Amino acid sequence: MSDQRDLIARIERLEAELALRTLAHRYCIAADHRDLGLWRTVWTADAVWETGTDPDHVYVGIDAICAAVQRQWQAFPLMQHGTVNHVVDLGADGAATGRSDVIVHVRIETGWITGGGTYLDRYRLDDGEWRIARRTVARPFDLGPLPEWVQSDDPA
Repeated sequence: MSDQRDLIARIERLEAELALRTLAHRYCIAADHRDLGLWRTVWTADAVWETGTDPDHVYVGIDAICAAVQRQWQAFPLMQHGTVNHVVDLGADGAATGRSDVIVHVRIETGWITGGGTYLDRYRLDDGEWRIARRTVARPFDLGPLPEWVQSDDPA
């Protein structure tokens, strides 16, 4: 019986890790394809998205997070994200933490620029689905030189 419980626990862990990696990809897909419906499913209702140290770059709650990404969509006509080096640590309480690096390409009027950063995440099971409860930009994004008309230091 112990072997069966161990096998079940291992399978549940693998399923959770896969779901969290899929969640990281859904975040990128929603941002890049401007899919606000999908974007909303990535976050818990009370989530926090901390894109910088300035209080003006801390968005609390799903509505504030949606408004922030829509402002990014206005600033950057095209974005392409890639999440790499994603590691997760599962807690026993229906919560988990993660760290990932992201590479982002954004199109501006003069062409494409590339940047990247690091996310520190807290995840939570919400109605049986893993969602981001908090995402903090731990290493600020470094987007190559932006023209003066692009007034955004929010990471994509």
